[in-house]
Amino acid sequence: MEKLVFVIEDDLAQQKMLQHHFEKILGSYEVRCFANPEDMMQHLNEKPYAVVLDHFFSGGDKTGLDYLKILKKKYASIPVIYYTSMNDEKLKAQVLELNAEQFIVKDEASFVRLRTALDTIHEKKNKKGFLGRLFR
Repeated sequence: MEKLVFVIEDDLAQQKMLQHHFEKILGSYEVRCFANPEDMMQHLNEKPYAVVLDHFFSGGDKTGLDYLKILKKKYASIPVIYYTSMNDEKLKAQVLELNAEQFIVKDEASFVRLRTALDTIHEKKNKKGFLGRLFR
């Protein structure tokens, strides 16, 4: 069964690369791309396996950090991978303090780190499911 991943990225080339990476290279994910977080927020009832959230969005006054706060407040169980071109330690600290799964800087190794982040999410969900079954 394919796991649904939401990608929020306003750069269409990045969207296509991420979609190809998740669906074709990793092979076990279905990707829904959104150019802005407002559109994505309307689809959270689909219960995505994970959200890959960019930091900047053209034409908006909010950043990914603002949407991360909203996601973690209303949908705390959905893992969020913060995916940004900003290599900023202060931003990273804020993102991780808000319990994002990972903070990944877009560079030549970011697709490998995305796979690792998804593997970590998978392990946590399996462990949680196993412990839940164990203590019924």
